[in-house]
Amino acid sequence: MVLNYTGTDPYVVCTAITVDDAAGNNNGRIDPGETVNLTATLKNVGGVDFTNLNTTLESSDPYITVTDNSGIFGVLMVDSAKENTGDQYVLSADVSTPLGHMAEFRLIATDAAFIDTIEFTLVVGPYHYMIWNPDPTPGPGRAVDSILTDLGYTGHYATTLLTESDLEIYRALFIFVGIYSNNHVIAYTDPEVAALVDYLTAGGNMYLEGGDVWHYDPLVSGYDFRPLFGIQSTADGSNDGGPFAGQSGTFTQEMYFQYGGENNFIDHISPSATGSFLIFRDDDQLYDCGVAYDAGTYKTVGLSFELGGLIDATGNSTRAALLDSIMHFFSITTGVEEVTKLDVTPLSLHLAPNPFSKLTTASFGIEESAESVELKIYDAVGRLVRNLYNAIPHAPYTMQVTWDGRDDQNRKLSSGVYFVKLSTEKQTATRKVILVD
Repeated sequence: MVLNYTGTDPYVVCTAITVDDAAGNNNGRIDPGETVNLTATLKNVGGVDFTNLNTTLESSDPYITVTDNSGIFGVLMVDSAKENTGDQYVLSADVSTPLGHMAEFRLIATDAAFIDTIEFTLVVGPYHYMIWNPDPTPGPGRAVDSILTDLGYTGHYATTLLTESDLEIYRALFIFVGIYSNNHVIAYTDPEVAALVDYLTAGGNMYLEGGDVWHYDPLVSGYDFRPLFGIQSTADGSNDGGPFAGQSGTFTQEMYFQYGGENNFIDHISPSATGSFLIFRDDDQLYDCGVAYDAGTYKTVGLSFELGGLIDATGNSTRAALLDSIMHFFSITTGVEEVTKLDVTPLSLHLAPNPFSKLTTASFGIEESAESVELKIYDAVGRLVRNLYNAIPHAPYTMQVTWDGRDDQNRKLSSGVYFVKLSTEKQTATRKVILVD
């Protein structure tokens, strides 16, 4: 396409960012502990030629170090593009970078009086998830994608499945096939089957939901996923799904949901293998409808209802809390870990209510002397958003501090997962809190 220009202003856009990690593991992305070369492809879409276009790469991400930030493009004619292959940027990701971390960058382009800033992101390591949503009524799958994004997880949404090799860049695969009669049948002969099976048996994590995928479909022409998911089916079910109760001793403990999703032929499914366990049960019709499975080399979650059709309630009974718990079951976290480092007597830190919408109270204490105690709030990718408390304590020391869901600039933060970090010079304790609308 040739652009028609009506003015003489200079303007440049970035059309591609390319990672060259041939000196590393050569998988085409930046991984924790890896140093890579980076190039940008810039296109002149303005009205004048650039004669000495230079760029500077910047990042304030705590996990990223830019060791060569200069990229010279020189002459860039109107409606032409150029890649800085002769003067590449060089950067590295710290070995402690969480997998799936989204690192933010700025590319500052200059030529004489012209200056412009181009922002882009790179994912370090594999993405957290991919959603394959062949469901003819795609709302529930889209809702899950939106919630995972709000929680700080990085991933992609698609209605067609990628190839087996492409799936390797995702740590978890979420599949939504729908509820009869608005459902998609994954048949034995479908080309996606081999990619799914190979992905899972190679150590992937997989979530699969559908009303017929567990019982009716395998009896006719559908692929039988039950052995891979540690599931046995007992009935085709009917239109009586919900309310659904989480199970004690599992990551769904104390969760309870009313159901507003499609409700027809909800399969009855139960655990069938060592390592599989029940996570949801219909509370009035008393049948099993959700199973998680730790096979040792991979993990799965199978539901016979639509997670996106659950109705959020109070406490941990929200879709966000459930999805975050599934991701943690898959051993996938965002930028901040919920941990306590113990050098001496542990710090105590408790949050209530959690989740919260207006105020949550952090109750904490220390039992040994410390030079200072700090309480800070981080978002899901590890960025500091609020310095909540700082004091010089005298042990033993207890305190309660409220947080209103705002950052240091008094801006209301978006709903999602945040981390409250209590620290002294010797110890830290971090707890997850969920902010809801």
